[in-house]
Amino acid sequence: MDKRWPIVGITLLMIVLIYNFLTMIFKSDQKRFSHDRIYVDYSDYRHGSKPVKAGSGSTAAPAHPNAYRASREAREIKKTMFSNVMTATISSYNTYMNEALKDVPPPTASFPKPRANQQYEQMMALANQSVPAFQSGLQYFASGNYERALTSFNDALNSVDQMDVKHRVDIHSMMAECYLKMKNDDGYIQNKIRQVRMERRLKKILQDTFPEKQYKLAIFDWSTTQEASKQLLRMRSLASRSDSPELQVMLKRAELDLEVARKVTQ
Repeated sequence: MDKRWPIVGITLLMIVLIYNFLTMIFKSDQKRFSHDRIYVDYSDYRHGSKPVKAGSGSTAAPAHPNAYRASREAREIKKTMFSNVMTATISSYNTYMNEALKDVPPPTASFPKPRANQQYEQMMALANQSVPAFQSGLQYFASGNYERALTSFNDALNSVDQMDVKHRVDIHSMMAECYLKMKNDDGYIQNKIRQVRMERRLKKILQDTFPEKQYKLAIFDWSTTQEASKQLLRMRSLASRSDSPELQVMLKRAELDLEVARKVTQ
């Protein structure tokens, strides 16, 4: 691990030096032909001849007809060279980093090993399976067709196994969102309650499988009545100072979440 930092520093230094070298080589061409300027040979003035004005109708060929092409080719060469240098540098960096980190244990090595739990294994196997009806419902929801989304979510709910707790949590959550968009308060509250019940079931399985990580499973706890009341007061304070439609939706959600908290804590 201690050897990789000198390697990284040397690699970055090489990139800077090569870039400055390439810039110095093509510096004169960039200044001369940048911004599509026409090259003017000022020696005509020293000999007393009049320069040809643009748009005068003269058909005389320019002094350097290939100037623009040469400038374009120079830029392309520089770009190609720099790209090749960067590719080689990144490849070298990855090689050295892989060599330096080959003996370092992965981050997952520190994760707790799950206890033997048949429910957990079955739940994880079902959670990794695809549910096409649920994916269709998400697409309908994203397009604003909430009735079709509800139909797809109901089909998904009927198709998943009773032990597929993860998908059931997601389905009830999305059904609640559909009812909220359709301004159906009862539908939102009922599906939120079902979501909370599934989350508590999921938490119980995880507690049995990872007993030493119980303190981290508080994310599955629904807000208490006191917490939901405080959130509602904050949202009312914000909504009283603004007519934003988004704030009104958040206020409505806070009111319904308080009702959910009352029902799930009874």
